[in-house]
Amino acid sequence: MKHFIQQVFSEVLENPAFDELLIEKYFSKDYIQLVDRQQLNYQEFVLHIKKLKEKVAEQKIEFISHAENSNIIFTHHVVNSKLKDGSFVIHKVLAEFTIQNNKIIRCDELTVVLEGNQAEKNLGSEM
Repeated sequence: MKHFIQQVFSEVLENPAFDELLIEKYFSKDYIQLVDRQQLNYQEFVLHIKKLKEKVAEQKIEFISHAENSNIIFTHHVVNSKLKDGSFVIHKVLAEFTIQNNKIIRCDELTVVLEGNQAEKNLGSEM
């Protein structure tokens, strides 16, 4: 499952282009994301990814650790983002992904800014 999540990060998040077909490839239409007490459904998540692509010039994700249990994978990862305004922000992310029928159906995550503008604390849920 780690390889699957790395592939999602690479193709959907690190990819500078917005591609809704890639989102459909990896995420269930029943997808729910809980981020720092915000809840996004599938359509809101698509809008979130679109907003990210408008705001972020480059994004790199580094796995720190992970744990797997049945159809759940928990990740601790760091997201380095270069924004289109030239600023940088680094987030620490703890996320629990639930996978069903080879698609992510749920993500429950906590995100904190490690470096950069604290105003970007909602980059993980912004729409």
